[in-house]
Amino acid sequence: MLRDYLIICPLVFIAGFIDAVAGGGGLISLPAYFITGIPVHSCVATNKMSAFMGTSVTTVKYARDGFIPWKTAVFCIPCAFLGSAIGANAALMIPDRIFKAVLVIIIPFTGVLILTKKDILNPKRSFSERITILICAASSLIIGVYDGFYGPGTGTFLLLLLTGMAGMELTRANGLTKAVNFTTNLSALAVFLIRDQVRSRSF
Repeated sequence: MLRDYLIICPLVFIAGFIDAVAGGGGLISLPAYFITGIPVHSCVATNKMSAFMGTSVTTVKYARDGFIPWKTAVFCIPCAFLGSAIGANAALMIPDRIFKAVLVIIIPFTGVLILTKKDILNPKRSFSERITILICAASSLIIGVYDGFYGPGTGTFLLLLLTGMAGMELTRANGLTKAVNFTTNLSALAVFLIRDQVRSRSF
C-alpha cells in the first residue's frame, strides 16, 4: 500500500503540472492509478476527481481574470454537462476487463494525437457570432461525451476544435475550454458518485 502511494503521488503531481501547462496530464495519472490494481472504473473515477480539483482552480483564475467568454459559455456548459453524463454512463455499462482493454489501446493513441496536433492552434477562419456559438456548443457536447467516457487530452482536443473549427481567438478559446472542462469533470464525477451510491445501497 505504501509503495503504491510512493509511486502514484509523484506521478499525479507531475500530471497536474502538465495539465496546467499544456494539457494531457491524464495520460500519466490514469496509468498511475492502474498500478493500484483497483477496478478500472474506479481508476477513471479517481482520475476524474483529481482532474476536477485541478480544473476548479484554473477555471476560477480564468474567470477572475476575465478570460471566459460567458456569452458563448452559457450555451456550451449545458451541452458539455449532458455529453459528459452520457459518456460516463456509457463507460459504466462496459465490463471492467473490456473497458481496461479499450483504455490500453486509447491511451497511446491519445498521446500521439496530443503531441502531433498542437501546431494548429491558430484560427483558420472566422464566422458570425451565431455560427461560432453553434460550433462551440456542438464541440462541447462531443468532447463532453469523450471526457465522461475517458478524459485525458480533453482540454487540448477542445482547444483545437474551438480555434481550428470555430475560429475563436486563442485567449478566448482557452478560457472557454477551462469552463467546459470544469463542467465535464463535474458531470462525470457526479455520475460516478451517484452510481456508486446506488450500488452500495443495493448490497
